[in-house]
Order: sequence, then structure tokens, then C-alpha cells
Amino acid sequence: MSLDQPTSQDRRLDGWKAIAAYFRRDRTTVMRWARERSLPVHRLPGGKQGSVFAHEHELLAWASRHADSDLADGSAPAVQPLPVPTRPALPAQDTTTTVAPASPGRGKRLFVGLGAVVAVGALLAATLNFSTVFSPAQSVTGPVAALPDDPKTAADYVTARDLWARRTPADLRRAIALYEKVIAADADFAPAYVGLAEAWLIYREYGAATESRAYSAAKSAVEQALALDGELAAAHRANGFIQYWWSYDAQRSVDSFQRALELDPRDGLTHFWYANVLSDLGQDESAQHEYDTAQLMLPGTPAIAVERACAHWQAGRDRRAVMELNQLKAQYPGDATIRNCLAWAHISRGDIKAFAREYRALASLRNVPAMIKVSQTLDAAITRDPARAHMVLVADARREFAEGERKTRMTPAFHASCMGDRATLLALLQQASTLGERWYSATLNRRIADKWRNDAEVLRLLNKVMVATPDVDLS
Repeated sequence: MSLDQPTSQDRRLDGWKAIAAYFRRDRTTVMRWARERSLPVHRLPGGKQGSVFAHEHELLAWASRHADSDLADGSAPAVQPLPVPTRPALPAQDTTTTVAPASPGRGKRLFVGLGAVVAVGALLAATLNFSTVFSPAQSVTGPVAALPDDPKTAADYVTARDLWARRTPADLRRAIALYEKVIAADADFAPAYVGLAEAWLIYREYGAATESRAYSAAKSAVEQALALDGELAAAHRANGFIQYWWSYDAQRSVDSFQRALELDPRDGLTHFWYANVLSDLGQDESAQHEYDTAQLMLPGTPAIAVERACAHWQAGRDRRAVMELNQLKAQYPGDATIRNCLAWAHISRGDIKAFAREYRALASLRNVPAMIKVSQTLDAAITRDPARAHMVLVADARREFAEGERKTRMTPAFHASCMGDRATLLALLQQASTLGERWYSATLNRRIADKWRNDAEVLRLLNKVMVATPDVDLS
């Protein structure tokens, strides 16, 4: 089918913001393209000035015709060819399908949000992106924390740190307000800006903030912290988190984490967050080293156990990951990230019903209306036709992309791949390639490549979107 022809899933993008988000450019750029390069943008008849819309299939066709000129910005990293993957021997404790050896493609953490917050699949991080941003207690082996000179402001800062560590939506909102109060009282106190950034990063997982809102606020706060104190290790740590899970710049993220560790090698939280990044990059041995270091500095932190279990799945140790996650779920039934990780593990083997069960629990724990609606729609779709139910996730990911809450088609492509939906996978790969997307997660790239190891067309398109492996030096 021609790119110029609409499909049954074609979307209308309303407004310059949505059109700009589609191309991952600013409004000024796409307005210039419409003016000078005939970008197919339509104006609403009789609407107010600036009321515009565009059809996704028309934008994709335009992008295909202009890929070598208008969309080229010289920023895409070099990509090495993807060899047809081979299947290594399974670990002794595993009987599940594993993934191929590390491929050249690398990228982000898995858990980007389905609905208004990070969820599984459009879902999960972040992790925790899947981003997993749990907030363990400050390492007792680290340096003494700085405090504002004014006693009342110092007390507010300490209270904000305590609220941040509790991770409930109400406590995080109070922490954000207190950090802002501290900044208003002492605008030169750089740690308060870092605290504000980290509060937003956690709030996007536990509260109602959208990805774009939370990351925008966090990025602004980190930039201010670095402007005030370029030697503040925590600022480089938060910057590395944002660079990886939101900006999809793996090399800069690794550089930021390594800089943070140069400045403060005994910060357990930095080692923990860096481990999450390394795990998603396919650097399993290095990631396990960082998890060990973090655990020594932050003993008894449940979040480290959860993320390490997730890392087993990322490295292909599926059976061990599911076993440990289920044990953790019994121990911490209210932990949403455990459900998020389990959902990824289940859909990776094509079990959409188990995925839906964990996602339903995730939506309930977070109590976000958009997630609950997606869960209900998914359950109904499974009742009608389990083989096509994943299209609910694909459709929600397309909505997020149009609204600027998602920047790549990597996660919905993974869902389509897991469910054996070659047509949807190819369509998403083609769109991603045409638009110059960079897919960062070695975990997802390898699993897609492994499943379609004998499909030259899938591998060819996958090669086009994978990013090169960043330099990692643990010496």
C-alpha cells in the first residue's frame, strides 16, 4: 500500500504542537516546512487563526519524499549492520527462550508510560523509565549533605527530602512545593534544584504528571543546578537519567553518570540509576557490578531487588526474572513497578492475558483514569479476539505520540513483534525509519531481531533505527 493512502489506524493531528511532536521538532520548524516545503497541513474552515490539522499518513508520505534533505540534521549516530542473530545456550536455571548476543543497537530503559504516566508498554523507564526511580535512603557512606544557611529554609529542605523518599502522590506534591519554597528563599542553593528535578522524576511514576510535563520541569531544574554548581554530582546523575529515558541520548547519559561517579564515587543512588541504564544497554555484567555496589551502599533497599530482577529479564534470564518478581510481589503487593516488570515479561512470550492481568493491577495501584480506561479496553479486546488485543496498546501508543508523550514507536513495535503481528511491526518500523527515529533499548531490539531472525525485511528496517553502543568505561 502506498504511503499516501490512509490506513484504518490513521490519525488526525490537531494543532502545530501535535504536528511538531510527530516529527520531534519545534513548532517553528514545522511551520517553516509548511510555508517553504509544502508540508501537508490543513486549516480548519472558519476557525481561528492558527487552527490547523494534519493527517498522519500525509505527513509520513511527505517525510518519505524529503528524508534526505528536510529531515536530515546530522544528529543521528552511526549505525552498524545487524547480523542475523544466533541463539546461545540457555543458562542452567532457564528453560525459556533467550535473546541473541548483544547487537550494535542500544538505547533506553523500558518502562515508558501507557496513558498519562509511565506504564507497561506504551507502558512502562524508565523504567522506572521503567524508568525505575525508587528513592532509597541516602547512602550513609556518602559526604555530609549541604544545607541552606537559614535554619527555616534548611528545615524545609530536609522535610522535602523526607517527603520525596516516601513516594506517595500527596507527599511528592508537597515535596515539589517545598523545594520551590526553598528555591524562592535561597535561589543560589543548587541542591534544591536537584531535589526538585528528582521529585518530578518520581512524581511522573506515582502521580498524575504527564511524561512531557515532568521531564520538562526536571530538565529545567537540573540545568539551573549545573549552572550554579557544575561540580554537583547529584545534578549530573539526574541529568544522565533525563538524557537516557527522555532525550534518548545514550552516550551523553553514560558520560553524565560517569562524571557523577568521578565527583562522588560513594553515592549509592548514582550507582543504582547507572545500573538501570547499563542493563537496558545490554551491558549485563557491568550493570550487575553497579547493582552490587549500590546494594552495598544502600543495604535493604527493596527498589534495588526489584530492578535487579527486571535486569534478569533484560539479559534473557526470563524464568529467573519472573520467579524473583513474583516473590517480590508477594512481599510488596503495593509496589507498582513489580507489576510493570511482570507485564513486560509476560508479553515478551506472547501471553497477552497475563500482561493484561498485571497491567490491570498496575492501573489500580496508580489509580490513573487513563490507565484504567486502557486496561478496561484491553480486557474487552481479549474477550473478543486475544490475537488482536495488542492493537489496543498500539493505538494508545499512537495517541501518546501525537500528543508528544512518546517519542518513538519502539514499544508498540515490540508488542506487535511479541504477538507475531508482522504487518503492524513492519508498518511501525517503516514509519520509524522514515522519520529518523533512534531506538535505544538493546533488550527490545535484540528480542525483535531474535524472533524475526529469518525475516530479511524486518532485520533491514530494524538496522535503520538502532543506535550505536555508547562507550562504557568502568575502570
